Amino acid sequence: MSSTTLTSWALLIWKTLQEKGEDPRPFFKKAELDVKKLGDGSARYPAEKIYRLWHSLEVLDDPYLGLSVGQNWNPTTFHALGFAWLACDSLAHAMHRLTRYSRLVNNSLYSSFNSYQGNYLFEITTSENPKNIHPFGADAGAAAILKMTRMLCGESFSPMEVHAVRGPDVALRRLEDMYRCPIVYNSTTPGWIINRMDAEQHIASGNSELARINEQIADKALLRLDKQNISGRIKQKIIEMLPSGEVDEEKIAADLGLSVRTMQRKLNDEQLSFSKMVADIRESLAKHYINEAHLSLSEISYLLGFAEQASFTRAFKRWTGKSPSLYRKQAANTIAA
Repeated sequence: MSSTTLTSWALLIWKTLQEKGEDPRPFFKKAELDVKKLGDGSARYPAEKIYRLWHSLEVLDDPYLGLSVGQNWNPTTFHALGFAWLACDSLAHAMHRLTRYSRLVNNSLYSSFNSYQGNYLFEITTSENPKNIHPFGADAGAAAILKMTRMLCGESFSPMEVHAVRGPDVALRRLEDMYRCPIVYNSTTPGWIINRMDAEQHIASGNSELARINEQIADKALLRLDKQNISGRIKQKIIEMLPSGEVDEEKIAADLGLSVRTMQRKLNDEQLSFSKMVADIRESLAKHYINEAHLSLSEISYLLGFAEQASFTRAFKRWTGKSPSLYRKQAANTIAA
């Protein structure tokens, strides 16, 4: 799948560099980013070129650059999602909107917001290779979501706990000060644990009509995006169908208003096949779920569509060379160390 990102996200990088007295043009030119698109809030850049831009900025020797970019977030950065977010009447409602529309920002992003041990767990993942995620980009995203949340809930808001996928460094230490809560380093998935009362507290400035109008705009933008990238829609359908044990290619094609032949042709245009997508998604989700301590092996087997746990165990050994229980134990020991 070819990932794309809103150009407004790159515009934050451009403005931050200018604030720091740097000329952004050579960096954008090196990353082959068309600067004429920066003024178009609906335009998109290939995510690969944004990753290239982050890497080129390492020469500035500024470990806090990503944080500075994220702190420059404003409602227009995330298209209609930014305004829909600020019109929410609770953080919980805002988080649910973020999970629905996060693909607008980058179509490889998938976020979740669920009850967790009496509170809430917000997590954000990507279908991209984790090696492509530059620390600057991760820091910018974290700082942006924190700013969004404090604009909605007030400056006193802090999560209960934050999960970061890398070890402590100077940027994350500063981010920990910004969060005003502990960071759990070397986590499997980035996320926040949010106090239930904080998430559900009513926000008087909420405006349901404004939220609805911006949701309609966001829905139309998502529809345009999905028409350009059929694999993202198919992936979501596969994930939804996996627990049933039957991922039906014909049903997915029908749900998307396509014939099986047309869907196969569109996937071929992206150098993909339906069967390989199912296999890759199963393997990727298995490695993700196995690191979620609250999920039992039988629950993971169900979520992945295996009729019995033994079948899941055999498949997992084929993917990793280890049993699920051994893989989970070794991963836990690595994090603890």
